[in-house]
Amino acid sequence: MNNFELQEKAVKAATRFIERKGFELLETGWESPEGTTVDLIATDEDALVFIDVTATEYGEGGFEGGKVSRADFEIAAAGWLANHPEGPDTQVRFDIIDMLVVSEDRALLRHHINAFSCGVE
Repeated sequence: MNNFELQEKAVKAATRFIERKGFELLETGWESPEGTTVDLIATDEDALVFIDVTATEYGEGGFEGGKVSRADFEIAAAGWLANHPEGPDTQVRFDIIDMLVVSEDRALLRHHINAFSCGVE
């Protein structure tokens, strides 16, 4: 499977995962004015969540740990909020969903909630 197909399948699987967890999906594949693509934007109870989805096939390495930096996530979030004044007035969170694909229909999934937290609330 090529990287584009793998990423597309990973985003679909991540969407199903967060919806089962009770998230409300707002957008997929949103691109900021600066060119950062945010795979999923959703709400989770009291948070607006920007989610980076990565996938690696078993045998090609382990979990990627995300492809968007904290600074790029923050700039993208500011851009999204500027373009969506009707959006929720709530805290913003950055999550990473990593997948390690082990077969055509099976993967290990790791969900990093508040991935860039430094322990300060």
